[in-house]
Amino acid sequence: ASSPKRPEYAGYKEELSEGWMFGRMMDLSDGQWDTFRSHLPAFASLMFLYVAMNWVFRLAVVRRVSREFLQTPTKVRGFLPTLWFPFLFATVFAIILSGVSTVFILAFTGVNFVLAKRFGGRRWAPAVFWVFNMAVLFANEYYKGYEFGRMLQSLAWLDQWRGVLRRWDVTFNITMLRMMSFAMDYHWRVRQEDEASVQQIDALVANPKTEKDRVERSCFAQDYCFANYWAYLLYPPLYLTGPIITFNSFVSQMRYPSPAISTRHTILYGLRLLASALLMELILHTVYCVAISKWAQWETFSAYEISLFGYMRLSFIWLKLLIIWRFARFWAMADGIDTVENMRRCMSNNYSLQQFWRDWHCSYNKWLVRYVYIPLGGRKTSTWNTFVIFTFVALWHDLTMRLLQWAWIIALLFLPEGLATWYFGKPRWTSKPYFRLLCSLGGTVNIMAMMIANLVGFGDEGVEKMLAKIFSRSGFAFLAVAYVILNMYLQVMFEWREYEYRKEYAAHEASLSQWEMTDTAPRVPVTRSASDSPTLTKRQNRSGIGE
Repeated sequence: ASSPKRPEYAGYKEELSEGWMFGRMMDLSDGQWDTFRSHLPAFASLMFLYVAMNWVFRLAVVRRVSREFLQTPTKVRGFLPTLWFPFLFATVFAIILSGVSTVFILAFTGVNFVLAKRFGGRRWAPAVFWVFNMAVLFANEYYKGYEFGRMLQSLAWLDQWRGVLRRWDVTFNITMLRMMSFAMDYHWRVRQEDEASVQQIDALVANPKTEKDRVERSCFAQDYCFANYWAYLLYPPLYLTGPIITFNSFVSQMRYPSPAISTRHTILYGLRLLASALLMELILHTVYCVAISKWAQWETFSAYEISLFGYMRLSFIWLKLLIIWRFARFWAMADGIDTVENMRRCMSNNYSLQQFWRDWHCSYNKWLVRYVYIPLGGRKTSTWNTFVIFTFVALWHDLTMRLLQWAWIIALLFLPEGLATWYFGKPRWTSKPYFRLLCSLGGTVNIMAMMIANLVGFGDEGVEKMLAKIFSRSGFAFLAVAYVILNMYLQVMFEWREYEYRKEYAAHEASLSQWEMTDTAPRVPVTRSASDSPTLTKRQNRSGIGE
């Protein structure tokens, strides 16, 4: 369908660009990817410059001036020495990107800091933080970055000095998440002082064992200062795109570097990033899904071809975001900061709506759970909580009715999956030999529903015509065959989950055996019940099949 010999090729040829593989044109009609790709050499140079300068600064300055911090990190509180250079570089970085518009960034982040320090610890403080930050998002969207000329004609000349990134407000949504993280983490720190002594809270700061410890344990009260806050908000590797990291975790890693970061791990991750980028280049030279979707003339394509275009369009979005986020994460890893992998699982390896959203933009999902889902009641209020969360997600992405429709469709899809999981997850069903078949029948419906919902939210203007052609009478046979094939594919997914949990169980057994052999461990027999065995039913429940 992307062949130059097809008659449709002439209609979308103008969207294509000169390529370098197989003598073919390439599809660079997606503005976001084209911008990232064209600026990648500059981003890579900036990454190398920042990491090298920070490394030299730590060797030449931090080790000489603040040996006490390196020997006993908990003795230094407040503005951490490991944040001196990120603070300076981030300030210069923001000015280069946003020019005089940096004053707006400073104003909004400054007000948020004052609100957090002034009202943190009071019961109604989270409401104040949310109202302010949502008002900033709406104002940014309405005023399109606040042109000085519209405020005061005599200041119109300042609009010529708005930096490289003139629309600073477009990326400010990510900054807003960090602003809320700081405000809420400080709020919870103050609230903890009502339940425990300052000494007890501070004792937990030292030597965090896991990432969960870094996120949930508060920092020292002095660490919630403006210098740390500013360096956190504008931390160059993660400033524009994320992944999102909480304030507590960021400061903790600046005090105690994560053991998960190693030179070998970072290099291997960089090679994975390179492989992903090459795969994207191959796809853009062979499948012109974005250009054809923008052209949106579906009359001459079959339902089968249109469905493949829809699938490849979603795959392109997944791979595009994976590469962008992996580059930012790779930059942070090279600087010694460990963040969450945003795309933990391939888009095509999902059958559960809940699991899909846990693994898509994972750091954002964790942010939503910590700062929205749990404060609103968690599982106790999950029915209406889900609608609130996805409404916020839509508004956070863009203030359009189309995205609101997408959000409400996704929220509605959670209801039947939740009911089916609750009903068919009972022992009278999970013990049946045909349980897997029931799961695949429902999972196939889930996959089709998720594809439709995401095409509505992230597809192009002609998505309605695309869906009408797929679900027409001529497309019925294709849908029937696709349903059967997807059922078979789901069996492969289920078996892959089995493999993952067999590995997990083996690792658990190995660690348990090692614990039993240590001299300090009590030498008592370990009793395991039948429920501890890696049975199919329990692993299926954990993987979302019958949970």
